[in-house]
Amino acid sequence: MLIAECESLIFARPATPRLFLQATARPRLSLTLPYVVDFTIRRAKKDGSIRPCIFRWHPLYDGFSHQGLILLHHTATGDGVEPCAVDHTKFARPPKDGSIATDGSSGHGYLWELLPGGEGHASVNLPEHYYQAMQAGEAYTLLYPGGEVALWDCGTRSVFLDKQLKVRHRLEKDEVRPALMIPGGAFISLVAYEEEKPWPERATTLSAYGFDVANRMEMRWREQEAIKMYERAPILNVTLKCPPTVTINSFLIVGVKVTYTGQVCGPDGQPSSETTTQPITFRTRSIIYGLTDNIGYREGFRLYRRRGGDDHVPWEGCNMDDTDMGCGLFDFPDETVRVAEHMDFTTLKPGETWATTKTLQEPGWSYLPDDTAVGDVFLYGFNGAVVDWWDWGGAEEHAETVVTLPCWITGRVIDPRDNGGRPRLVVTHSAPVEFRVLE
Repeated sequence: MLIAECESLIFARPATPRLFLQATARPRLSLTLPYVVDFTIRRAKKDGSIRPCIFRWHPLYDGFSHQGLILLHHTATGDGVEPCAVDHTKFARPPKDGSIATDGSSGHGYLWELLPGGEGHASVNLPEHYYQAMQAGEAYTLLYPGGEVALWDCGTRSVFLDKQLKVRHRLEKDEVRPALMIPGGAFISLVAYEEEKPWPERATTLSAYGFDVANRMEMRWREQEAIKMYERAPILNVTLKCPPTVTINSFLIVGVKVTYTGQVCGPDGQPSSETTTQPITFRTRSIIYGLTDNIGYREGFRLYRRRGGDDHVPWEGCNMDDTDMGCGLFDFPDETVRVAEHMDFTTLKPGETWATTKTLQEPGWSYLPDDTAVGDVFLYGFNGAVVDWWDWGGAEEHAETVVTLPCWITGRVIDPRDNGGRPRLVVTHSAPVEFRVLE
């Protein structure tokens, strides 16, 4: 009934953008590992307007609050579903201030900008309170019931720079804006399961760092357990460097170095005594920006906070995907590139290093949480990643080598999908850097 009501509201207002939500995730959910949900919001090609629209829809807070996805349990007979009781009371929600700045300074914004026929993508880990409502061996469906987008307008982010979007009931009398609805119906079907081999450090990590961090660390442990798949792959090491202190709203830049040692993995996944003089060419983006692996785990860098710097306070994970940078448009064909010429690929000889930087904060925006306070201590580290494309040889050997990337570039290499059958190149985690927030 709710879905039908939402659709009737949208189609009755031809001048209102028509948006549609799709949710995807892998069909099996481990009760102790991260479970990534990918959201796609599409705008109809013809909805009565040719203007772009800008709106806020947060994949975490709009997707998994009490008004977000409903968890349905499949009955034992398999011919019906029943709603599960999901406890949303402890789930953090952004302040309901009725408006949002569009200059990137407002937390929890997550602004989307879509042209007719365009689409945007966002990914988020399923929150803990949904896990708590599931049991191993049971089948479930996550169903989006539909809802109103409270903050929206026609235009682009650049047009609204330094302005505010307001909810409809706070508009001035001379301002008219119809309701913008996202119809319900998007769903994910899954089966929950327990890992056959428990992680020995699960209980202590859960107690010290909490559910999300424990899931990520268990994922890393399981990746290391499976590292035998990577025999005879080259070894890359990552080192980080940053200042020991930072002030709020100042620049915070972390130096990143990726070094090719000339060593290769042995059958146990550890560096073997064998070395090589061969150069390698590889995709740097999969290391620096982090991609989503084949079971939905987000790789790359991690940020943790200890409030007040108190050693008795557990480290808590910070959501670095929760930014106000919005989403791009991805209505273009896949892109074929030459690895010897594209900026996301590089060549290293044994002993050489590729260097770059990661900006965590600058005046006007920050990856640090909105409630960061003086005295807070942070850990920033590289959590490990699998390089989605690499090969032996330098730029000359690969002058004619091409690969196919998705149109939004940041995704994994599409062709060759299996990296030509070569061993998986795993870049293991780095020692984290620590910094404290000062006045």
